[in-house]
Amino acid sequence: MLTASEVKPFLVHEDRPVRDAAVEYFKGSWSQDPDLVPLILRAYRQFGAEECLHGVACCRQFLLTPQSLDDVLDCLAATDDRNIVFHLNRAVANAPVDVLLAKETAILETRHIGRETVAQIKQRLEFSQWSADRLWTELQDYARRSEDKRYANDIDHNYADNLITALAPFDVPDEAALCQLLAAEKTEFRWLEIFLIALAGERRVPATIPLLVPRYRIDTDFMLECVTDALAAIGDPEAVRLVRAAFPNESWGFKNYSSAVLADIKHQESEDALLALLESEPNSTIRTMLCVGLCELFSQAGIEVVCREIARGYDRSVDILEETLLPVAHVLGVVVPEADRWRAERAEREGMQAERKAELDELGRRYQAAKAAGIDPFAPRRPKTTTPIDPGESATVREEIRRVGRNEPCPCGSGKKYKKCCGRNAK
Repeated sequence: MLTASEVKPFLVHEDRPVRDAAVEYFKGSWSQDPDLVPLILRAYRQFGAEECLHGVACCRQFLLTPQSLDDVLDCLAATDDRNIVFHLNRAVANAPVDVLLAKETAILETRHIGRETVAQIKQRLEFSQWSADRLWTELQDYARRSEDKRYANDIDHNYADNLITALAPFDVPDEAALCQLLAAEKTEFRWLEIFLIALAGERRVPATIPLLVPRYRIDTDFMLECVTDALAAIGDPEAVRLVRAAFPNESWGFKNYSSAVLADIKHQESEDALLALLESEPNSTIRTMLCVGLCELFSQAGIEVVCREIARGYDRSVDILEETLLPVAHVLGVVVPEADRWRAERAEREGMQAERKAELDELGRRYQAAKAAGIDPFAPRRPKTTTPIDPGESATVREEIRRVGRNEPCPCGSGKKYKKCCGRNAK
């Protein structure tokens, strides 16, 4: 498998799938390498917004220095692309607080800085003035105030994240207390537990690993994603050892989520674990996830294994392994006999997706034109009926919106998992 220094140059490679694969390598591990954002923005300037959207979207979780923040602000001021504006704003809002403080005036004067970004920066600067005890008390209070909120989108994550980021440099709660609190949380889902998991990841506390890995047995999607993020940020191979030891005898849900951390921790033990678990794993979906993990590690030993999995048949609702393997083989200089055919199939799929995008863009233009003319095609229409409404019944119709899990098939119909498709750049 490749090291970070070996993968970094491919962030500016001329082939978009290669660039995206390199971005994915660093994204999973929450890398704090200060070179990443400048390289991604160099590629953006060279190849354009559409070709580099994935990289720009991931800048929010990479380290910004004063110099790279200047680079981000220059790109923000120079673009009118709404997607790029959105993602660069997120990057600015997540910059280290000392960088925000030093660059506050320049940020506020930059074209396309959004109101939400300004509000978040002001909140982060305010929290930076609070004491550790005040931050910790407010985090616990916010968890209590949110007890009746049962879905991830029901709370203000920026508020909670800003509290956690401000609290992380302090020793409150200290390591022993943090571990004790995590050990005491036995319920299916509580916001304080989520916040403690995030704090463990933000502080990169290896002592919490034995308390985090068993949580893969709890069937709560958002919590499990938080566990994976925390373990990846900590980056200690002890998490790999614990997952590997438990994996063969665990439930499908445990395997579904824990397989991601085997790819996110960039260590030789991760590659060894993925290769070993593939030898005995009977489930096609889980095998596909393990293959994706090998690709995300740029594993040379994994190329032959993934090729065999493609030949025997795999779960295409998880990933299109041919597309994922192609840039890995290119970077590693491995010749795959089927590569030309896979590239042609990829080009065909991309062409179909481009056609679909053009159709949606045209529908959007028509909708905006209709609204400009005073017509709203989606405005609710009055029902053609004279039946009186029972005053005891509500006249409001509520539509239940189905939440798509990040590991479910994407509703766009691409055949990929949501987190690998339309949810790829979602928080």
